[in-house]
Amino acid sequence: MPKGLDVGTSFLITAEETSTGVVYKEFRDAFYRMKPATKIAAKMMERGLQNLTYLKDIDGSYVVVGADAIAKAIERHQSAQRPLYRGVISPREPDARRVLKFILAELVGTPITQGDTLVYSIPAEPVDQSDEDFNTGYHEDVLRKDLSELGWDARALNEAEAICYSELENEDYSGICMSFGAGMVNVCVMSSGEPVIKFSTTKSGDWVDRMAAQSTGQPDSIVQMEKEESEFVVGEESSNPILSAVSSYYVRLIDYTVQHLALRLSSSGDLPKFKGPIPVVVSGGTSRAGGFVEAFRQRMSSADFPLEISEVRHASDPLRAVARGCLLASVL
Repeated sequence: MPKGLDVGTSFLITAEETSTGVVYKEFRDAFYRMKPATKIAAKMMERGLQNLTYLKDIDGSYVVVGADAIAKAIERHQSAQRPLYRGVISPREPDARRVLKFILAELVGTPITQGDTLVYSIPAEPVDQSDEDFNTGYHEDVLRKDLSELGWDARALNEAEAICYSELENEDYSGICMSFGAGMVNVCVMSSGEPVIKFSTTKSGDWVDRMAAQSTGQPDSIVQMEKEESEFVVGEESSNPILSAVSSYYVRLIDYTVQHLALRLSSSGDLPKFKGPIPVVVSGGTSRAGGFVEAFRQRMSSADFPLEISEVRHASDPLRAVARGCLLASVL
C-alpha cells in the first residue's frame, strides 16, 4: 500500500488509496517543551498530558507535539517550536531531527509490507538565499533515512512538481504550479509532464506571521492563531490590528513572489515555448486566506510576465494537493 507524504513546514499530510477513495491524515508540525520543577509536578504533568501526544526527554521534560503543542504554548504566552524551518530541518532547533522522526513514526507508521513505496515532498533550491544557509540535500537524506528505518521504500519528489501531477491532468500536464506553504513558496514549470524549471523563495506564511508579530508586539503563535481562526481579506483593513497587519504583509508577500517568478522565468534559457496560454495553479495553506487568489491574479496581470497565462486558479484542495501528487507518483 503506497503512500504520499507532504512534509510541510506547518503540516505533515499523508495520502493513501483505500477501497472508499483517498484518505488523508494530517499532523501539525510543532512541539513545545514543558519541564516540571519538582518530582510531584512531574507526576501531575504526566497525568495532565495523558490524552496528548508527547515524548519524554532524558532531562525529565515533556515535549508535546502536534496541534496540542501550539495550544500549550499559547496558554503560557509563548510560541511553539517547529522541527522544520523554511521547508527544511531547522538548524536552529537542537531537537529538530529527533522530534521530526517521532512525528513521522506517529503519522506514517510502518508499512503493511516491508518496502512499500512512500513518496515524500522536498523543496527546491531557493533563488533568494545562498546555498551555505540552506541545505535541501541534507534534509532529503535525513527524511529518506528515517522513513527507510520505519520500513518504507522512500523516494523524494519536488513539492511543486507534485502539485502539477495533482492539478494539471486536463492541461496535458503543462503549466505552472505554486505551493505557498508556511516556510517557502515552491514553483514548478511543467511541459507535457516534464518539470523544466523548479525553484523556491523563502518568504511565505511564516514571514507574514513574523512581520505582523513584530508590528503588533505579539508572539508569533498568537498571530498564527488569529490568522487561522479569523476571517480577513488580503489587502483590506480590519478593526483587529493583528489581522490588519497580516493583510498588509500578505500583499507584500504576493508582490515579492510575483517579482521573483517573473525575473526567474525571464532569465531562464530553459523556459519552454508553449503553443498557447498556460494556467497558473496556486496551492498551499498560505493561499487559503480570503482574497488571496484574486490579489495574486491582479498582480500577475500587471506584471511584465514572459509567458501568456490562460488563468490563475486555486488548486482543487489547496492543503492536500502536494500529498495527493506524491500519492499519484508513488504508484508509477
